[in-house]
Order: sequence, then C-alpha cells, then structure tokens
Amino acid sequence: MCGSFQQPGGIRIIREFASLTGIPLTPFPQFSVSDLSGLDELTLRPFSDALMIFAGKDGGLKLAPVYWQLIHDWEKEFKSRYSCFNVRAESLDRPHNHNLLLRRRWVFPVGGFFENRQANGKTIKPRQVYEFSLPGRSLMTLGGIYSVWTNPANGKDRRLSGSIITVSPNKTVGEIHSRMPFIVPPDQISAWLNRDFDDLEKLKEMIRPYEGPLEAFPRR
Repeated sequence: MCGSFQQPGGIRIIREFASLTGIPLTPFPQFSVSDLSGLDELTLRPFSDALMIFAGKDGGLKLAPVYWQLIHDWEKEFKSRYSCFNVRAESLDRPHNHNLLLRRRWVFPVGGFFENRQANGKTIKPRQVYEFSLPGRSLMTLGGIYSVWTNPANGKDRRLSGSIITVSPNKTVGEIHSRMPFIVPPDQISAWLNRDFDDLEKLKEMIRPYEGPLEAFPRR
C-alpha cells in the first residue's frame, strides 16, 4: 500500500504549504534552501529520501529529507529487518509505534499517491495503476511517524527515517485498493505536528479515512 507518490520540489512545497495552511516552513538546520530547491515533481518510492515536515525543538515547522523506511533507534545499523515504509493504524498500539505516535509525528507533502487496482485483495494483472489527488489542490499531506537514529559506533551521525500511516480506504480508494494513506486535513495539521499534543485518544480519533472528495485517474 502506498508504494509510490508524486512529490513537488522543495521550493514548491514551502510555497504551497504556506498557501494551504498559513504556516511558514524553514529548511532543517543541516540543510539549506538550495538543498531543497527545484520545482519539478518527482515520483518517489520506498527506501529513498523524501521531503517531510515535522516540528523542531523550537516548535517551528521544518522541511528536510527523511529516509522513507522506519529505522528504530535501537538498531545497530541504519537498516531494518522488516518492511516499515508503511505502518498500519491498527498497529500503533504496539509500544515502539505508540511512543513515536506520541512524540514523533510528521507529514509527507505530496501531489498525489498511486495504487494498483486490486480484486479480492490481490493486484490485478496486467497492473492497472491509479493516481489519487485532491480536487483543486496541488498539495496533499499524509500523516506518519518518524524516528531519530544515532550511530552507536560514535554517538553521532544522526539520521531521520519515517513511515506513512495507512487506514481503511474511503469509498473512492476502496473501489481500487484495500488500504489508503492517512490524509491529514489542513485544519488538523497544526495539532498533528504539535510536539506538546500527546492526548493519545484524540490522536487516534484523528487517524481515519479521508472524508473529503478524492479524484482517481488511471495511469497509462
């Protein structure tokens, strides 16, 4: 589920996120605007760096490249034995996910996401790929959790990695696929990214299938 998506260049994300939410974004301190530059939209897949938004220690929202595959902080190397680029909402009660949900939440700013058409839970062959986007909007914000891994060999070399939260599909996606990413509505982004917001029950209430309209287009 949610194995690929379209993501605008960093400058476009900064502009469009501010237009969508009224909230300014700044590059994470280790990265400059030039590192995040570009206007072209790219199709990205798991196990690569993607631009994500999270709250810094000062409370301001930051944009930075994050590895799209969750690597927990206890791992001795920056890799995982499991496929963790998506995390099911139903598994967020597990201790390792529960703690990240409380303390380390981010949003994935994308133009749209792709799914293969399924029948009875299995991908139809030949593959029929559909693109999902929000009508009239160029940016969609997917919710997820992230981890900060520190190299145990030197106590330095910190790296960020994250997963997208998936939920049951709404009607539009359900006609194509059995899961969909958690889409954070614009009016809930501030709460979702607030480092001081740790009401577990309210957080879980936020994680639900998107209730607004979605557009689905077959890709040729």
